Amino acid sequence: MAFYEEISTYYDKIFPVSKDTVDFLKDHIGNPPKSVLDVACGTGGYAIELDKFGYSLTAVDLDREMIRKLSEKTKATNSKVVFLQADMLNLYEEFSGAKFGTIYCIGNSLVHLQSLAQIQSFFVGIRQLLDNEGEFIFQIINYDRILTKGITSLPTIVNESVPLSFERYYNYIEETQKIIFKTILSLDNKKLENQVELTPLTYDDAILMLTNAGFNEIYAYGDFKGSIFDKESSYSLVITASK
Repeated sequence: MAFYEEISTYYDKIFPVSKDTVDFLKDHIGNPPKSVLDVACGTGGYAIELDKFGYSLTAVDLDREMIRKLSEKTKATNSKVVFLQADMLNLYEEFSGAKFGTIYCIGNSLVHLQSLAQIQSFFVGIRQLLDNEGEFIFQIINYDRILTKGITSLPTIVNESVPLSFERYYNYIEETQKIIFKTILSLDNKKLENQVELTPLTYDDAILMLTNAGFNEIYAYGDFKGSIFDKESSYSLVITASK
């Protein structure tokens, strides 16, 4: 699809690697070498960055164009990141017998699953892939804030160096309890629009589902700086959960 081809090409310009995020991940992964799985990796910016510090990275994404772009980047940087196209719901089968010290899924990717039941199944599979002292980290938009305040858009991402803009709109459908997430990528005198359904995962549901999946020591943050999570004011929900 033209939209995803363009997104993969400009992904790093829309979503550049954040030092705060890298530092947060490193603090929780611990000292290298550690085996780490990046789920819904996009073009693999974080996997490639963590690889530089001596971690053993495996990166997966459902989208072929994202993985193709990651392949190009690993060759250009001599990165040792192992990558493959895979469905996040089939990871336990895909990596049967493998164990990871840390698994992370960031960038609001988790809520692209089609239901809370699928998210619960994903949590169960992730826990099975962690080693005995393993930790799972995920980050999504704070949907408590989106739903209670009726928020319909997020700030437009602008990168003047390209130039491009990336607009993000939310439309909550009460009957289906889903969010229609519409994006508009504007660049080169053209606009590419796309929309997908998201499953708005709230803090309470996330904690309950992680507990039901068997996770312990669950902590929530409002961002990758480690801020205290607040349902009403935090823009993001970052959760860490140990096996």
